[in-house]
Amino acid sequence: MEKVKVGIIGCGAISDVYMTNITRHCGNLELAAVANRSADKAKAAAEKFHIPVACSTEELLGMEEIRIVLDLTVPAAHYGVNRQILEAGKNLYSEKPFAIRTEEANELIGLAAAKGLMAAGAPDTFLGAGAQTARALLDAGRIGKPFGFTANMTCPGHELWHPNPGFYYQKGGGPMFDMGPYYMTTLVCLLGPVKRISAFLTSGWPVRNILGKMTETEVPTHYTGTMEFANGAVGTVTMSFDTWYSSLPRLEIYGTEGTLVLPDPNCFGGQVRLFDGKQNRMQEVAPLFPQAPDPSCNMRGLGVSDMACALTDGRGSRLRSDVLLHVVEILNAFEISARENRPCELQTTCDRPEPMDSDWALWEVM
Repeated sequence: MEKVKVGIIGCGAISDVYMTNITRHCGNLELAAVANRSADKAKAAAEKFHIPVACSTEELLGMEEIRIVLDLTVPAAHYGVNRQILEAGKNLYSEKPFAIRTEEANELIGLAAAKGLMAAGAPDTFLGAGAQTARALLDAGRIGKPFGFTANMTCPGHELWHPNPGFYYQKGGGPMFDMGPYYMTTLVCLLGPVKRISAFLTSGWPVRNILGKMTETEVPTHYTGTMEFANGAVGTVTMSFDTWYSSLPRLEIYGTEGTLVLPDPNCFGGQVRLFDGKQNRMQEVAPLFPQAPDPSCNMRGLGVSDMACALTDGRGSRLRSDVLLHVVEILNAFEISARENRPCELQTTCDRPEPMDSDWALWEVM
């Protein structure tokens, strides 16, 4: 198997799982270098994961053998770092959000196309057994024609668990830009592109205790809205960092002949349930794709492996740039609708990502 050399920029909290998975599980990837604003953090990561080079961003981008660079910096830095990666002639994989503004995402994708490079990004959770099993059931017509859905992410905020939660409440943060990409990408994978969005935003706690300091939030922390897809499906969305408790389902798809109940879109696996309207019963569906023994297994990096396969095999990546751009516009559409007090018509569109092959092995993306 040909190994594609990758580099990582950013050694924050999310980097540990990427480095673990790339070095232990992704057989077609080789982690060649790591960079961070703090040289000590880069050196510590290199020692922990036996990475050959710890260096500056500029040095990493100058390494000819590196073909894919992962941007794991904070959201506000993504546009600048992503542009730097592409201008250096490297294929790009960015943590979410790919960019904060739709115009920035469009510019980056245009730059990648002009240079003949791939531009992709998180989330890649839709490649996992949970979403892929639901996709296969939906495509097989098991719930008839989908006409509705509900998508809900509610929690009391990341400051209760994250070691450095401040950026979640700054520009590029908030529940929609942080957690929304998982839900919106999965919905697009299942239902296709979005037509329009209507939304209302607020902040339940506009001042929060961030590491012992009372800090004003820069972004809304409670979103509620409705989405209309191009295929006619309509549904409701709640994304909140202000909710102590909720019994709302994470993600359900409603069809003319049944209902699909999906696991957490932030995970790669989990139990899919199908309510069959003809038989009037709920059933658990065995995963139709390989799933780790622990369904909550964090397989971040699977999308990078898919990119590497696309580079070596000459096929397109399932992490499509048109989907990436469309999702960034969706995230922005909620704020535009709320700010302008009107439905926001989406200007971009996309094709659904190619589904996973049913005979793929765990961690192997064909």
